[in-house]
Amino acid sequence: MQEEIVVGKKGEILPKKALRELANIAPGDHVLVEAEPNQLIIKRIFSVKELLNLPRITSQSASSIEAELDEEAKKVEAR
Repeated sequence: MQEEIVVGKKGEILPKKALRELANIAPGDHVLVEAEPNQLIIKRIFSVKELLNLPRITSQSASSIEAELDEEAKKVEAR
């Protein structure tokens, strides 16, 4: 979703409600603003509590995932 917004006199950028809702950004939330040439990227920063409540994406350990990635890399190199 994109929407044109006018920058305020003091440089304020106020995304409209639909954009904030889509990005799940509410008053009091913390955001990260990344600046690149001719653009700003705004990302919501999740609290530790929110991160811990996110669904798990795997039951594997970090070392087993790393081993699996190493094995796949070997297969790609062998081609």
